[in-house]
Amino acid sequence: MSAIAITGLPGTGKTHLAINLGAKLTENGNSVLLLHTDILKVTLRQFLSGLSGPGYAGDFQAKAQLVRPFLEAQTAKAVRDGYILIIEGTLALGFVPSKGLHVFLELDENQRKQREKQKHFSAKQTLQRTSLAAYRKALEFSVTNATLRLDAALPVRQLTEEIERYLIEPPN
Repeated sequence: MSAIAITGLPGTGKTHLAINLGAKLTENGNSVLLLHTDILKVTLRQFLSGLSGPGYAGDFQAKAQLVRPFLEAQTAKAVRDGYILIIEGTLALGFVPSKGLHVFLELDENQRKQREKQKHFSAKQTLQRTSLAAYRKALEFSVTNATLRLDAALPVRQLTEEIERYLIEPPN
């Protein structure tokens, strides 16, 4: 396994899961690199236009396409150098790593809204004035039969264990 892409709506716990999964995989002796697409987006703004605003807002498909070559390059590096790359964030939209796993976090809308309230003030404001309908539809479209769909309401420890089981014994 070279890469794990974690996607879901804002507030589903992508970052929380990625950090915990990375820690668990490291405890188990793996070399791990965590790549948050929001941080990548901020860095790439120095060199590319079209990456303003949150990943889930505006022309998110175009933003994801701009970021994709960098995700592919990092995945190829993970394969070459023998570490596990965990990619998470809204701009991982539609990215299914070769020799990797796509994890999709699902959460009841009321629970997701409650989690949004815990976000930083500016993130809460942006989410309140942005419709997620188109992004939600694009996320659902990116899910394939090979995607590991997880209930984000479960404790992060349990989600991590489910991913570990999948990595050990992927379904046929």
